[in-house]
Amino acid sequence: MARFRTQVKLFALDSRAEGKRWKTIKEGIKERFNIEPPTTRAMQKWEKNLDRSALNQELMKEMEKATPTIGAEARQRLAEGLLPVLWQARDVGEDTELAGWKWFFSLVESQLGSSRFEYMIREYMGERERAK
Repeated sequence: MARFRTQVKLFALDSRAEGKRWKTIKEGIKERFNIEPPTTRAMQKWEKNLDRSALNQELMKEMEKATPTIGAEARQRLAEGLLPVLWQARDVGEDTELAGWKWFFSLVESQLGSSRFEYMIREYMGERERAK
């Protein structure tokens, strides 16, 4: 039996709450997550059995599984990547804070991919502008 990430389940449930049909939701999952979508029956079970509390528990489990990997990778990238960038900026008289943030954004972009990173930044900036 296939195990689907919580993000897929949330997408399916949110789409259903918007009144979308199961076929449309399956197409959306395939397009957005680039996976074979769950069966309609599986999604119907999610709709029946999952509430915010159950989804929170799933998200916490996913986060706990990823945390050791994220922590070790972050420390390694910090030591190998950020510290030399900060020292180099300091040595040539550049703004070390700006150099650090540029490095951070580059790291995020390398994880997300350029198009997804640009999408996230555009969405953030759009929300920021609308909030003004």
